[in-house]
Amino acid sequence: MSRDESAMRRETTEYSDGEALTYEMATTVARAASEMFAKDVIIVDLRDAVSYTDYFVIASAETDRQTRRVAQEVIEKMSEAGYRPRSRRLDEGTAWISLDYIDVVVHIFTDEARDYYRLESLWRSAPQEHWEE
Repeated sequence: MSRDESAMRRETTEYSDGEALTYEMATTVARAASEMFAKDVIIVDLRDAVSYTDYFVIASAETDRQTRRVAQEVIEKMSEAGYRPRSRRLDEGTAWISLDYIDVVVHIFTDEARDYYRLESLWRSAPQEHWEE
């Protein structure tokens, strides 16, 4: 999604203050991942599907080293915005990194792991935005 499309979505979608905040958190994550060259960044809107989070942000990179770098960039940008992850799974050599900001859960995969787990396919009934900047 481009910035213009993102702005149009915010203008045409009615959000409460809390929903606007969590959407802004999700776009901060998507932007940070994209700026660190993550591939196929997707925001999955789970507000109507589950009670434990509002959004998943899913991204991938070619190697586990690159996924860790994307995760570090996300943590840095979210920290600058005042958010700290409640939990994180950022182990050396892992193919799937997760960062839990409660209302936004970030999943960063190696390409191979993303193809194997197909997380966005599990939530195909939920609205999904492909992030592009």
